[in-house]
Amino acid sequence: MKIAGTTNIGNRRSENQDKYVAGRLLNTVSFGFVCDGMGGVNGGAVASGILAKYIEDALFLHNESPAFNQEKTVLGAIEDANMAIYNMGNKKPEYHGMGTTVAGVVVDGDQCTVYHAGDSRVYIVRDGKLALITKDHSVVQELIDQNRLAPEEAYTHPQRNLITRAVGVSPQIQVDIAELEVAEGDILLCATDGLTNFVSSSDIVEILTTDNVFAMADKLVDKALQNQSTDNITAVVLAI
Repeated sequence: MKIAGTTNIGNRRSENQDKYVAGRLLNTVSFGFVCDGMGGVNGGAVASGILAKYIEDALFLHNESPAFNQEKTVLGAIEDANMAIYNMGNKKPEYHGMGTTVAGVVVDGDQCTVYHAGDSRVYIVRDGKLALITKDHSVVQELIDQNRLAPEEAYTHPQRNLITRAVGVSPQIQVDIAELEVAEGDILLCATDGLTNFVSSSDIVEILTTDNVFAMADKLVDKALQNQSTDNITAVVLAI
């Protein structure tokens, strides 16, 4: 397993509210998560930072246990972070309403668990083909599901930045979970919308199939910057 990640403030923002965590655990488990914060001055960065730290700390704390259960560990970390962010938002007016997306994977051998809330995404590239594993929790995705909006119109829709689910905005959080088998040669990508809204599927495939693994995340971010991304940009790549 090879892992690479990077984040960039982007062309337009004064602060980077994205965070990512990635690594390998002692029990052969590998992981990668991206978090895209939102809300108030500094609130988004605080929320995404809390969530990223809770996930990373929980995985490294529990991975040596003989009874290690990665799904229970990750969901517990997200739920604990959700309450911490929510409580902080209620106590400090400047953080009221802050929250963060989460999109990430935990890989153990040929088994991959995907975690997701919000509009950050997880993709897999297999045999040169790109597949989106997650489904956005967003207003435009709901309109697409209702056949009221064509997928290609989502990128310019005035409500394209409105999400319907995020960590920290309410006392409870629902996290979508997907399970899939992975094989040697597969490449997983976790990315925030500052990347996915500005880099085409064909460019993602080209970068993830032709570049050195440790350059892939940087190349994806560079492409988003070239395409004038208006948001923070974050990518984590895991090559099986």
